[in-house]
Amino acid sequence: MRCEERRAECPTHTQHIVNLSAYRWAMETLGGIADMRLLDAACGTGYGSFALATRARSVVGVDRDFPTVREASRRYHQSNLRFLTMDCGAVAFEDATFDAVVSFETIEHLNDDRQFLREVTRILTPDGCLVLSTPHGKAIGAVPDNPFHCREYTWDELQILLSEHFHSVRFFGRRLGARLERLERELNRVRRFDPLGLRRFLPRKFRHRVGGLISRSRGGIDLEEVTTADVEYCEGLSATSTLLAICRR
Repeated sequence: MRCEERRAECPTHTQHIVNLSAYRWAMETLGGIADMRLLDAACGTGYGSFALATRARSVVGVDRDFPTVREASRRYHQSNLRFLTMDCGAVAFEDATFDAVVSFETIEHLNDDRQFLREVTRILTPDGCLVLSTPHGKAIGAVPDNPFHCREYTWDELQILLSEHFHSVRFFGRRLGARLERLERELNRVRRFDPLGLRRFLPRKFRHRVGGLISRSRGGIDLEEVTTADVEYCEGLSATSTLLAICRR
């Protein structure tokens, strides 16, 4: 994965808030999470696994990148949470180990998506659930713009793939809430004044402070006011850049 897809936790980074909101949505959607054993497949820097662990019975975060796993283990400590270095296509767990698997923005990176899903169904309990997200592809068979993606799925492609492995699949889309959408419009106005991307050489806190001030000056919210509740998840939403699915065996 690209380094920006492994960003550490940053409460004033809008993409981080969007990413974290997926974990909030998963917890709300799963229900009964306090009794569940969860796997966060390709957990990255670990903040999502930690969020799950605040409510779940137990959480294991796995990622194949050892330095990332080491940093996650150093940063997030909780008795019901552990991090392991592991390839998602060949996880070293016994059958029926987990009640639910969470996998966000991962399957598009994998050479063998069907092998990944076979592993997921193997380690899930008979009534287990997969919560998955992936970028919305432009068209069937289209080559992704992101060179680190092996593929990107249309609604139909993802439905066919998941239906091969799960009896029940519900599809959702994601969109920005009104407050966050307005904030992003204001930030995009600022970004247009920097076509060369020179702002990335400035400290992140400084950039976020300036962006927040500009937004507030136009009647919007500050970056520090954004929460995961500013991201909306809607079943069957077709106009979305991210496809999400709740899959049950």
